[in-house]
Amino acid sequence: MGALSLSACGAEKEGTATEPASAERTAPQAASSAAPDATEHPDGSGTADPGGEEAATQGRGGDCTTDMLKAAMSASGQEMNSKYFDLTLTNTGEGPCTLKGYAGLSLTDASGSRIGEPAERSQDGSGSVLLKVAPGKAVHAVVKTPGKDVTDGDCWKKPARIKVYPPDNTAALSAEVPAELQVCGDTFTVGPFAAEAP
Repeated sequence: MGALSLSACGAEKEGTATEPASAERTAPQAASSAAPDATEHPDGSGTADPGGEEAATQGRGGDCTTDMLKAAMSASGQEMNSKYFDLTLTNTGEGPCTLKGYAGLSLTDASGSRIGEPAERSQDGSGSVLLKVAPGKAVHAVVKTPGKDVTDGDCWKKPARIKVYPPDNTAALSAEVPAELQVCGDTFTVGPFAAEAP
């Protein structure tokens, strides 16, 4: 399934902030050090996490598998004639896992048939980094589509669910979609996963 790229502007954090592996971070949203959640490895090298344990994979896409993840999506705002959504993957396993890159993202109707085309990758966000995701914590990707009012009503039909392929996985997750999500102007993008919502 094609990978999708989502971008979100002004997304609100909801208790899933993550802490980068290094002390320095250029992104404007630094995570709280009090509750580490996912660890960023900008060079993908598997550097030590806050607990001193090295990432399970070094220089690869990560070891988080579909069966240990849960997908969700929520509306995160509107800006510059675009609507933004926060796509999250939460680690439901008993231990940490790592992932890096983009999700494969599609929209489906109630019967499971795909609507439109899979999301395209965008560079919105902090860039692709290796993330270590603690149990119960989430990583975030930005999803974006133009608003209906700027596309002359040229929109796909409203979806019932999203279908999500975590990075480097061939099995998909399914989740409900926010009521605000409707792809317009044939533009549907997803960004790389990051430790926290932008």
